[in-house]
Amino acid sequence: MYNMKNTKYFIGLDVHKEKTTYVVRDKIGNILTEGETATLYPELYPQLKPYLATSVIGLEASTSYYTLYQTFLKNDYNIKVANTIQLRQLIAKNDKLDARRLSEMLRLGTLPCSYIPDEKIQRLRSLVQVRHAFMQEKVRCNNRIQAFLDKNGVVMPPQKAFSKKWRYALMEHMGTEMVSVELRYEYDHYVFLEKKLEQVEQVIQGYTRKHWMQEYTLIQSITGFGPVLSCYIIAHVLPVERFASNRKLRRYAGVIPVFKESGENTSKGRIPKGSSRKQLRWALVQAANTAGKTNTPLGRYYRMKKKQKKKAGIAKIAVASSMIDILYKVLTTKQPYQIPSTY
Repeated sequence: MYNMKNTKYFIGLDVHKEKTTYVVRDKIGNILTEGETATLYPELYPQLKPYLATSVIGLEASTSYYTLYQTFLKNDYNIKVANTIQLRQLIAKNDKLDARRLSEMLRLGTLPCSYIPDEKIQRLRSLVQVRHAFMQEKVRCNNRIQAFLDKNGVVMPPQKAFSKKWRYALMEHMGTEMVSVELRYEYDHYVFLEKKLEQVEQVIQGYTRKHWMQEYTLIQSITGFGPVLSCYIIAHVLPVERFASNRKLRRYAGVIPVFKESGENTSKGRIPKGSSRKQLRWALVQAANTAGKTNTPLGRYYRMKKKQKKKAGIAKIAVASSMIDILYKVLTTKQPYQIPSTY
């Protein structure tokens, strides 16, 4: 974790948007100083300067921590970020005590550290989040337009919403005097989102090709993964070396059943509803959905699982879990995916 022999001080930081609480302990656990400052490096640095050269700093991941973390890191100070999920399993949440607890866990060597991506990965994640937000809003806008048409008795073609023929019929309706201003606003918003989504996807793909061309190409060798979904995988999986096995990566992506044991009782494994990487799981499920429509081993596996369980959602998760194994092998061996010769 860090060199305890050369570490004299343990600094816990409870970082919030406006203020940061700090606590400094020595090796035997005595609190040497504590207080609050604004969440700004120039404000915090003078308070910690006497201890920084021989200290380790610990803070909890939050919406406001990253700039402070990067500044300490760039100044060559030893800083760790706690894994929030593991931390909250260990201790009760209490803002007043967070900094003290973090400093004490550093001193005892029990701080559950979290992986913090470098600046390139962090920027790609940020771009992916923007793209995902546009995509979700576009879906909501699509649903609002269809609901509005249904409510007002507008008969549309049987084709999929916003397909070429469907959109042509919508434009014909919008050219009539009967069209409402609400529908015009919604449609204008939809067109705006379409353009923004296209623009941000071009930026994401260009940025990914520039920094991870090899991985970008390797991922697309796997059935179901196109240019955009490959960017999602790179943003949330690289560097793949941080996962000791494909099973660890499955767990991280939230596509592996969780079993609960209590005494002699073991509950049936279920896919967790939440995941620390919801966008990663979304990308995997989308890829599984695409692969399920193909005449490939993954496509046949999807249809077999769907037939067994009679639930498309379960089948997609099963295929997504298998895709993790393929992704792990492709990214660790640096070799493209080859469809089995028995296919």
